[in-house]
Order: sequence, then C-alpha cells, then structure tokens
Amino acid sequence: MHTNPESAIKSFKWLSKSTPILIACSGGRDSMALLYALHKLEFNHMEVAHCNFQLRGEESDGDQIFVEEYCKHNKIPFHVVRFETKELAKKEGVSTQMAARTLRYEWLEKIRLENGLHLIAVAHHQDDQYETILLQLIKGTGIHGLKGMLDKNDKIVRPLLTVSREQINQYVTENNIGFREDSSNATTHYKRNLIRHELTPLIAQMNPNYLQEFTDFGQRMREAEYMFEEYVQRVRKKVMKPWKEGYQIFFTYLLNHPSCDTLFYELLSPFAFGKEQVKEMLSTIKGLKKENASGQTFLSSQYRVILDKKSLYILPLNTELTSILTIDKWPKQILFNEYKIDVRLCPIEKLNMHKSSKYAYLDADKISFPVQMRFAEMGDYFYPFGMGKKQNPEKAGKKKLSKFFKDEQIPLAERERTPILLSKERVLWVLPHRIDDRFKVTEATQSVVVLTIVKSN
Repeated sequence: MHTNPESAIKSFKWLSKSTPILIACSGGRDSMALLYALHKLEFNHMEVAHCNFQLRGEESDGDQIFVEEYCKHNKIPFHVVRFETKELAKKEGVSTQMAARTLRYEWLEKIRLENGLHLIAVAHHQDDQYETILLQLIKGTGIHGLKGMLDKNDKIVRPLLTVSREQINQYVTENNIGFREDSSNATTHYKRNLIRHELTPLIAQMNPNYLQEFTDFGQRMREAEYMFEEYVQRVRKKVMKPWKEGYQIFFTYLLNHPSCDTLFYELLSPFAFGKEQVKEMLSTIKGLKKENASGQTFLSSQYRVILDKKSLYILPLNTELTSILTIDKWPKQILFNEYKIDVRLCPIEKLNMHKSSKYAYLDADKISFPVQMRFAEMGDYFYPFGMGKKQNPEKAGKKKLSKFFKDEQIPLAERERTPILLSKERVLWVLPHRIDDRFKVTEATQSVVVLTIVKSN
C-alpha cells in the first residue's frame, strides 16, 4: 500500500511521464488529487475530460466551471460534455448510475481516440476497490466479480488503487488542493454510500485492517480466475464446436460434471445469457426426457439457444439468410447460404455414381423448371429413395419431412437450416440426406443431373 498519490503514480507500471494520457476529472477530491499529482510530477502530455451529467442542477454546472478554470490556469487541454442522463436512463430502461457510467466511458474513449492519447486515467482508490468487491459479493457474483477492479483494463488505468481514501484526504489537505464536494455522497440512497456510511464502520470494528484484507482478497481472486479460465477453456474445447454462424455444445459431459451449473454459465454468458436464464435452461435440459422439452428455444439480447436431446445450438439473432432461390436453368454452381453445390449434366452412359451423401443423381428429363431451393416448411413431404413400403419394398412410401427428420434423428437446429431442392413444389433432394424416389435414375434414364456438395458449414 502506498502512502500518497505521488508514490503510487511513481511506481505504477502502466504510466511514464511521456505517456499521452487523458485524465477523467469530476472535480471531486479523488480526481483532483490525481490531476494535481500527475501535474506536479510533470507528466508532459496530459489532457483533462469532464462529464456534466446534469443531475444536480447548479452544483453540476459549478463542478464543470471549477475543473475548466483549474485547467485554464495550469494550461492543461480541457474537454467537456453535457449529458441528458435521466432521459437516456428512462429510454434504455436502466438506472441513472448505469446510464451515467455508459455515457462516461464511451465519451472518454471517443476523446482519447480523437486526440491521439494512449490511456485514460481514473481516480478509483483502495476504498473504492473494497466497496466494489463487497457490492459484488452482496449481489451474489462469481469469481469474475470478486476480483474487483483491475489497475489496467484495456485503455483504462487506475494508478490510485493502492492508496486509501484517508491518505488521499491527507494529501489534499497537505497540498491545499481545491475540490468540489458532491452532495449526493452524503445520502444513503445509493448502495455504495450505504456501505460506506453504515456497513464499513461495523466491518472496521471487526477488523481494523479490512482495507488491506480486501485488497489481498481481490489479488487472490484474480490469480484464481486465471487458473479457473484455463480449466474452462479446456472444457470449452472438449464440448463446444463451431456450427453454422454459431456453436454447438454437447452437454452430456457437463451434466455429469461436479461443477455442472458453473460450467454451463461460463459457456453461455459470453452470448449475453444471464444467471436465471442459464438456470432455467439447465433445468429444462435435465428434463429433456419429458414430452416436448427438446426443441425449446431461449433468447438473449443477441443470441438464441435451441435445445436438442444431446446438445444445444447457439445462433445469432441477426443472421441474414437467403430464404428462397429460384433457378430457371441449371447453372454450373448453386450458392445457397453456406452451401456451394456443383451442377453438371451427364449422359447415362458416362455416369459414374458415388455412394457419398454429398452427391445426388436425378433424372434430368423428369425435372421441370423453375427449380427452387428453400428451407423445409410445415406440410412438406416426399418419397424418400430407398425407403420402400412393407407391402411393396420396391416402391417408396410418402413421408412428411417432419417425420423423416425425426426418424433420421436430425437435430432440431439443423432441420430449420436444411435446404430442400424442389421442382414445381415436388421435392427433388433433402440436402444432404436423401433424394426423392420419383426422380431417381432408372433404366429408362437418358440424362442425369449430378449435384455435388463442395462446401457446407
């Protein structure tokens, strides 16, 4: 722990006097201490940014004027912005604090980029770190939240995390640093203030060294997170693979894992799924043997998850797919979403057939144009080649596509992405599974359409 802002800045590994830096300054005690210390240490390329959130009327305007005058007096480039914070919070359906935080960091990054600055310095200190960890603990966070704030997070640096509020107060007094008092700090309306005014005195009675204990705890959590992430990554490689524009997760291994719930959350949270959604999803997965459980869909703000018997599929909501393709004559190649299909006409006497499912051989003379490719629709049916009736094995029976998909155990997510090739609404080929018996090559066939899947995701 350092004794004052200057000693903390001198030993802070992410900053040097030549670093072009943007200082976020509210005009309060902490940010003014940071600004004063950096200026005193003669950082030669620093600029100041101030956000006026217009939440405290004349007091907010006074903060802006105070910081602007300080920068003008000390010849420090100054940037300011005024936000309609309450209006944005109402529009986005978030708290005023959350709206202010989003506005602040987005604007700071904009100013940093526009002015060629490398880092953004904020004045979070050791007491802020303690309060952050405690707030996360009260919220029921996982290991990621318990590590607290990082001294460097992308372009944001926090040089004062090892300095306590008391030491900052002392530094401000000793150097006669002017600052603005935020009246909202005195109210217990905000959770952080409630901790500061009501809970912290009790914690200090139980352990006078609580600040250092929480600092050490945060460090241990950061180290534990590294080990935790390594293991999660191994599990991710084991159970997760790319599928279409998203991913497929095989969950049998996870269901038998002692950390099942945590691993599910870690795998799904990057796709904007919250704790309660993951809990509901996991409960459904554990009951997949129940009627209609398989096939359920869960939505986040950006993705959807489709459940199947042994896996789940994650797909982005904004996926743009071609829904139908009309063909007036056979091209050399058909492109339909992730499928690339080579097409050629072949005389029967030169035909050399392969058994692979990536090939389809159709009687060209039985096909009428236009030919279409689209996804399966409710009520689609065909006569699957090689699936004869019991009473007449040589003649294929009529079958709904939905029944065919179920019998072939084709995953639900794949069914909605399976292309169907049709001629005048008669199915020619269910890619890449089966052609229609009505268009198969026979002894009477003269010309064959050879379709070859050369690419599919």
